[in-house]
Amino acid sequence: GELAHRLVKRLYGRTNKRAATKQIGKRVRRLERAQLAAQRRQMKKKSKSINVQEDQDPIERNLDERYQISRSKNDPIDIYSYVRANQNDPAFVGFIPKLKDHILGRLLKREFDGDTHGEFTHDDRNTVRIGGERLYRCKTFHINYTTYDIRRDGDTINPRTYPDIMVKSPETGPQAQPYWYGRVIGVFHALVSSSHEGVEDHSFRHMDFLWVRWFGIEPGRYRHGFRYARLPKLGFVPSTDEYAFTFLDPAHVIRGAHIIPAFSEGRTSTLLPTRKSLARVLNPEDEDDWMNFYVNM
Repeated sequence: GELAHRLVKRLYGRTNKRAATKQIGKRVRRLERAQLAAQRRQMKKKSKSINVQEDQDPIERNLDERYQISRSKNDPIDIYSYVRANQNDPAFVGFIPKLKDHILGRLLKREFDGDTHGEFTHDDRNTVRIGGERLYRCKTFHINYTTYDIRRDGDTINPRTYPDIMVKSPETGPQAQPYWYGRVIGVFHALVSSSHEGVEDHSFRHMDFLWVRWFGIEPGRYRHGFRYARLPKLGFVPSTDEYAFTFLDPAHVIRGAHIIPAFSEGRTSTLLPTRKSLARVLNPEDEDDWMNFYVNM
């Protein structure tokens, strides 16, 4: 047609007039290959966009709320089957008692203390009821915060891609750290209730919680801060510690944290002595962990 004729005339003007037909054919094929490459790039971008949407929960952003977690029930987990299937994973030691301690502590409106509710007895925990004995797992949660220049912003925490968070430390004293850092290994919600005498309302209510693997500050003579020109140095709390893995109210999260491995320190399997663990959310195939990390500031 007319458009093809115009194209030939335009391409003819770009030849040296010797064997023009051959030169025009080469340029046409070059244009066709460029168009095909552009189409493939466009399809790849669309595919990535779809994958990102599938990896996040459908939640509407609202900067006025402290945090947002989807109410989706598409991924239910039977608590007892979940623990039984992972009974050899050190991350699951005391999973159910810790979960009930966390739920009861919040229903009793206690201040956050790292969930070290040592005074809760088995009878206290038996008052906790979880609807259907099920947790509902979510892929992400969104935390809103105010930036240093007094603007509202937010972080989307995804255990598989961006799992690290910071919370205000409940520690007191001269050596107390201002912040605690943790790695989110699970985002859950459930219907919970308790018949405990200290709980005002015994009906079922919705509750969100995070399952967290905690970092600890590097012990010893290491110093950090602007005075020493060093970043804070962390390491995973050993799995033998009773509170290396606990649950957390999402409302206590300040924001996401950028925690980077201290590559020069190497790796170790002593902190979590098992070949496979659900706690290694960033790289499920890893059989060990980085010894130390730095908190990027």
